[in-house]
Amino acid sequence: MFKPGSWINRKRHNRGFGIQSPSAFFFVTQVLKEKLPYYAYEELDTIAIECGGMNREACRRLFRIANEAMPANAIIIGSVTAACAISSAHPATPKMLLTERTAIPAGAARHLESCNCGHMSGDTMQLLEERLRSCGNAIGILYIGECHNCKELLDAALKHTNKESIIIVEGIHRSKEHKEWWQQTIADPRTIVTYDLYSMGILFFNDERQKQNYTLKL
Repeated sequence: MFKPGSWINRKRHNRGFGIQSPSAFFFVTQVLKEKLPYYAYEELDTIAIECGGMNREACRRLFRIANEAMPANAIIIGSVTAACAISSAHPATPKMLLTERTAIPAGAARHLESCNCGHMSGDTMQLLEERLRSCGNAIGILYIGECHNCKELLDAALKHTNKESIIIVEGIHRSKEHKEWWQQTIADPRTIVTYDLYSMGILFFNDERQKQNYTLKL
């Protein structure tokens, strides 16, 4: 499990330049910006095209984050592509996709089934609460896609984090309101180390570290 660093800086850190924390430097250069090929990329590229909503690089990046983190569980809300990417990393890990709709493209559905990822549709807030109870109320990885109640979902999820939890939120710069919400999120005392990738934000909760935010251009 990678651990975020303890150096505070809100400037952009392209290629990891200026990051003094070894663990944060590793996360940026060897996870977020890793260039080596992985076995899952070919199938994920096909799924990204089939499902839409996320480009190939973002899909691959989610796979690398989950692959490095080795989470105890994974919950993905509102994004079939993200579910496929995260599920590919550790097929034996219990995973669940929560959506408000029932239809999933055939190729993605087969991929999720082969990677031990279930699917539930309906009220995503209610489904999240049910899934958290089944996971012992502790988040491994939670991905919140661009959905109408993303703020409420995150507020609920923040009550169920520990030192190992990772939350990824999509669309943090989608509007002025989302930008303001993201600033409130990184200021929240429960979020410790955060990464702003523009298209998405990544939250860590290890309170043994100093509170900080990294803004990256990928």
